Amino acid sequence: MSSSSINVVVAGGTGHLGKLISKTLLSPVYRPGQINRVVVLSRDDSSSVAQELKALGAEIHTGPVQADTLKGIDVVINAWGFMVPGDIKNALVRAAVDAGVKVYFPSEFGVDPRTLDVEAKIFASKVEQTDYAREVGKGALKVVEIYNGGFLGQIAQYAPAVGIDIPNKTVTSVGQGSATARVTFTSERDIAYSTVRFAILAAQDPSSVADKVCISGTNASWSHLAELLSKEVGTKFEVKELDDAPLRKKIEEGDFIAALRYAYGKGHVDLTTGQTSNELVNPGQELWKWETVEEYVKKTNGLSPA
Repeated sequence: MSSSSINVVVAGGTGHLGKLISKTLLSPVYRPGQINRVVVLSRDDSSSVAQELKALGAEIHTGPVQADTLKGIDVVINAWGFMVPGDIKNALVRAAVDAGVKVYFPSEFGVDPRTLDVEAKIFASKVEQTDYAREVGKGALKVVEIYNGGFLGQIAQYAPAVGIDIPNKTVTSVGQGSATARVTFTSERDIAYSTVRFAILAAQDPSSVADKVCISGTNASWSHLAELLSKEVGTKFEVKELDDAPLRKKIEEGDFIAALRYAYGKGHVDLTTGQTSNELVNPGQELWKWETVEEYVKKTNGLSPA
C-alpha cells in the first residue's frame, strides 16, 4: 500500500450510481496504489451487489453511522438518493466532521438547482444538505459539489417522460426556442470515474479542486437528438416545442421530471457555457474516453431495447 493511498466511504454504495463509484474505487486502476480501504454504507449486506463489492474488497457497513464508523476515513461520497431522509444525511455529515474526514461529496450530481429561474421544491433538500455540510464543517471539511447535467444512461429509461416518443417519431422540448438549446449529458460510468478522480485529488490537495465542479461528457440539443434518432431508425423524427407554463406549475408542486424538462429546455443544463473540470479529472482523455450521445443512441438502437 502506498503511503499516499486514501480511505473512502460511499454512502449508498450499492445504488444506481453508488455501485459504479464503488466498483471504480475497487478497480485495479486505483487500488491499492491510490485507494486503500473502501467502505460501503448499505441497508442490506446480503444483496447481490453488496456481496459482489465485498468480493472485490469492500467493507460493507449496515449499522448506524457514527464517528467511530468513519475513523481513519479521508473522503466520504454521498450517493444516497432523494428517498433517504435529511436527518440521516445530516448525521453522516456530523460523523464525518467528528471523525476528521477531509473531503465530503454531497448527493448533488445532475442539475444545479441554484441555476433555475423557478422554485423547484424537489431540489430544495439538495441545497439544504450542502449548505448544512458547509455550516457544520466550518472550513475543516472540504465540501465539493459535482454537477454533470443529465444522466446519459437515463434518456432511454425516461424517454416518454422527457418528451421522446419513439412510436410516434417525435421529440418534444419545452419552451420557445428550446429545441436548439444545448443540454449536457454525462454517462453514469463517466460520473463515477470523475467522482473517484475528484476524491483522490481533493484528498491529496483540497485547494486543487473547487467547491463546485462541473463535468460535461457530451452535449446535444433536442433537434440534434432527433437527427440522430432519425438516422439510426431510418425514419424522420419530428421536433416540437411546448409552452413552459404548465410545467412551471408542476415544478412548484414537486414534479421531478417536469423540473428536468424545464431545465433542459431553458438552457440551465448547458454546462459548456462555463468552465468544466474535464481536463482536471481526465486530461486529454488519456484516462478514458467520454461517452457521447451519438454512441449512446447507437448502443440503444435508437433508444429502443435490443
